[in-house]
Amino acid sequence: MPQHRTDSWQIPDGFLLETLLGALSEAFTCECAPVQTATVVYADSFDWRLYRRGYLLHCQDRCWTLHCRDTGEKTLEQDGPILQENCFARDFPSGRLQEVLESVLGCRCLFPLTSVSVEKRTVCLHTQGETPVARLVLETQQPVGGPKYQLIRLLDVCGDSAAALVRHGLTAAGVHRQVSPHIGFIEGCRLNGRQPLDYSSKFVLALEGHSTARGAMTRIYLKLLESIERNLPGVLADWDREFLHDMRVAIRRTRSGLSLVKKVLPDEVTKRFRMIFRSLGSITGPVRDLDVYLQRQNAYVQRLAPALQPGLLLFFADLADRRRAEHAEMVKRLGAASTRNQLDAWRHTLQSSAAQPPAPSADRPAVEEAGRIICRHFKRVVRDGRFLHAETPDAAVHRLRIQAKKLRYAIEFFHSLYPQQDIEFLLRHLKRLQDVLGDFNDLAVQQKMLRDTRERLPVAGQRHLEQAVALDALIQSLREEQQKLRSHFVAAFARFDDSAVAEVFAALFQENRSMPEYSRSGPEEGIC
Repeated sequence: MPQHRTDSWQIPDGFLLETLLGALSEAFTCECAPVQTATVVYADSFDWRLYRRGYLLHCQDRCWTLHCRDTGEKTLEQDGPILQENCFARDFPSGRLQEVLESVLGCRCLFPLTSVSVEKRTVCLHTQGETPVARLVLETQQPVGGPKYQLIRLLDVCGDSAAALVRHGLTAAGVHRQVSPHIGFIEGCRLNGRQPLDYSSKFVLALEGHSTARGAMTRIYLKLLESIERNLPGVLADWDREFLHDMRVAIRRTRSGLSLVKKVLPDEVTKRFRMIFRSLGSITGPVRDLDVYLQRQNAYVQRLAPALQPGLLLFFADLADRRRAEHAEMVKRLGAASTRNQLDAWRHTLQSSAAQPPAPSADRPAVEEAGRIICRHFKRVVRDGRFLHAETPDAAVHRLRIQAKKLRYAIEFFHSLYPQQDIEFLLRHLKRLQDVLGDFNDLAVQQKMLRDTRERLPVAGQRHLEQAVALDALIQSLREEQQKLRSHFVAAFARFDDSAVAEVFAALFQENRSMPEYSRSGPEEGIC
């Protein structure tokens, strides 16, 4: 079986194809194919989902080609939409390519990243028995607005001996320097202000171990501000709903930071920007809520008997209309000069934080402040969680969910100051608890919204009657699911309220690093 691998070298100045063919002719018969030219547009999601999964995707008019990122080999090819501003996996015709794109992209859209002109000529290498053993591709790649990059790619090598002979021939022809087979794509992205993996929805920031609390929080806030600003154009243009989701997460994390880490910035600064970010959360909330409901449309419809589904589709049509109106209002407020001025003021405040007035905890070591905050919130989660049972009121479950979310944000803020294996262990256990609490809270919120909508429906009219019956059935279905989740509360919390979890928390965050005997007899025994 051939070993599918790719090596790429830069073609040196003065290179002659005849010289290379002459160097290879002693071992191989060389068959040259005609020159091919094309201009392709590379595309990926804003957060590089295809690239992260090892793919590169490009299109030429309606022809879309999926390549293996590492080898450059073609994986799939299929017709698809004309790529203009953006497109979605759902815009592709049914087929294997659409299946791959849907599984990787989810609800994210594809964007054009860069356009590259390609000229290539393939040389097939055969043994004397006419068995093909490798392909050489001589290629010129030129991104729009950039220089030409000339390279040779070695493909489909069959066996190590053939590979050695080909490399020897390349060396004899003066080909030495290896380069990426996608250099045109990489340089084209760079010219457009992007580079692969330059954005992730995950919060990743490496803090220095000697950071002060103010220095660490300044870097954290700047990182979150960068996420807000990078997602804002996509929110305003409504490219896909994940832009708003990621921006709201950054806003929420900023608000949590200002609430969790007190006495690091001057009080008046903290108060001012807590109000500003609370307002930004309020502005963006209605559209995000509607996005969540609309995202679940198919799942909700499938819950109901076929006879009731038309009424629910009417409800979702009304939601889509509301979403358009709410988005227009959000764009007006987010696009206002006042919003830009507020974000600029926040950046200026952070960039001049060293010159800000002193605060009680500003110069405290970040690792000490982190340990104090994380330990305090861990205690709160354990204390409140130990009172959790199947009859706990919805409001109490919601409060515990908020406490768990604050704890997670605090750990994520300062994760780089601690051993990553331990941090991942804690976050994994915390996320399992959050998933159960989050699902329960979502069901409660959804039922309330549906009940409010049901109560506002006019009494008269067949359309309204169909909606009312469908909403009643959906509310009942969600209520039953929520009741089933209640039985999981105690088990979910017990997995988190575990001696192994408590020991890791104590070892990482407890100031004196001693670990009392763990017991569940009291709400805070043996914890931090």
